[in-house]
Amino acid sequence: MLLKLIASMVIVFIAAVIFVNSIEYVGCRFRLGSSFVGATLSPLFTSLPELTVFLVAIFSGLSSGEEIGIGTVFGQPFMASSLSYGLVGLSALIGYTLGRRKSSSLEVDRSLILPYVFITVLFPLTVLPAFISYRRIFGFFFLAAFVFYMWMMYERREADLIESAEPPYLCKIAPFPLAVALIQLAVSIVLLYYGSKGLVSSVDDISRSIGISPLGLALVVIPAATAIPETASALIWGYRGRDTLCLGSLVGEKILYSTFYPGFAMLITTWQLDIHAYLSVVTTTVVSLLLLYFISKERVPWYWLCSGLLFFVGYAILIFILHI
Repeated sequence: MLLKLIASMVIVFIAAVIFVNSIEYVGCRFRLGSSFVGATLSPLFTSLPELTVFLVAIFSGLSSGEEIGIGTVFGQPFMASSLSYGLVGLSALIGYTLGRRKSSSLEVDRSLILPYVFITVLFPLTVLPAFISYRRIFGFFFLAAFVFYMWMMYERREADLIESAEPPYLCKIAPFPLAVALIQLAVSIVLLYYGSKGLVSSVDDISRSIGISPLGLALVVIPAATAIPETASALIWGYRGRDTLCLGSLVGEKILYSTFYPGFAMLITTWQLDIHAYLSVVTTTVVSLLLLYFISKERVPWYWLCSGLLFFVGYAILIFILHI
């Protein structure tokens, strides 16, 4: 089971890497990677690996499929708020120590206040349908919130989060970038599908064998395979001192997981949550409030970013040692 899980994670990771590479190139070629579109729709494309896993889990026919799917929705915000931000803080410190940065603190633009306000307000509301029902009404509300966010971003005309796109990897063996990008995109989708099936099946088997929540296990395992490309980009930008781009690359998808994806999930699942989903909400909200405070001052100390690692270690202990 463990070997199958690792193999599936590797397949999904490789698929996610080539998917992001190809979709960003196609987006740039068709001018989809600039201005408002780049800041709002681009995360929709780059988060499609997680969406693939979510849909495969929901329609897998497994009794725990819905739990695994919901765990995917809560997993990305948790991983970004705990592990990813912590690693970015360490990356900034290393960059400063090696002379690649002028300061160990991240100097960011106040334009990031808007997405963090959305996350801080909306993500805690995702747990309400589990207590007071009306999940479909809430689902449409979150989808409407995403549309409203897009409109606000358009009105503000915020700076691009994606400045350029790397040529498709397969261009090294073929001289037709756009055609290669489309082929690479198709290959990545096939790999995502089969990797996702193996990943969902493995999470279901392991959760049963060690007696822990499928939702809780999916919350950690699935983002570990699908969110690495975005985290790696943030680490590189943090190391080089491109701080607004660094945090912006991580907050873009968190907006989706505070609006679009929970809204969509509420329409097609029963939205039954457990303690693992609530821990994700608490972690994401606390860290986002902390970052919101420092972003308002346009300076984020590296050690406050690293505080997210405490949440990650604590959760790992709860699920893998205490089996909660």
